[in-house]
Amino acid sequence: MPDSSTKKYLNIMEKMVAEEVNRQITQLPQKLAKYIKRVDVETYALNRLPPLYASSQEGWKFQTKRAQAEYKKQISTAVRHAFAAVQRDLLKHSTPLVKEEIRKASPSAKTASSTSQDNNKNLSWRHSQYYRLGSSR
Repeated sequence: MPDSSTKKYLNIMEKMVAEEVNRQITQLPQKLAKYIKRVDVETYALNRLPPLYASSQEGWKFQTKRAQAEYKKQISTAVRHAFAAVQRDLLKHSTPLVKEEIRKASPSAKTASSTSQDNNKNLSWRHSQYYRLGSSR
C-alpha cells in the first residue's frame, strides 16, 4: 500500500489501472511501447472508470477485492482503449503537471502563470452575445 502519510485517502482504481497498464504494455511491440506515455494511458483510463476511495487498511482491502470482482473487465477495456487513443496522438506534446511547491519555488513558473492570467483577462467575450438560444444562423 502506498505511503499514507501524504494523503488521508487513496483511490484504489489508480493502483488497479497501473497494474493493468503494466500487463498490457508488455504485449506491445517494444519499438511502440517506448513511445507510449504511461501517464497519458493511465489518466485516459481513469477518466472512464469510477473512483474507489479508501481511508483505512480495511477499506483498502475491501475496495481492492471489489475492483477485482466487479471492475476487472471494465479496467482492462478502459486501458485497451487508452492505449489506442494515445497511439493515435504519439506526437502530441503535453506539459506534465508539477507539484504546487515546485511552482511556488520557481520564479519562471510565477512569471509564466501571471502572464497566462493576464492574457486570460484580455479574453472577455460572452457566448450569449454571439449565440441566442433557439435562434437559427
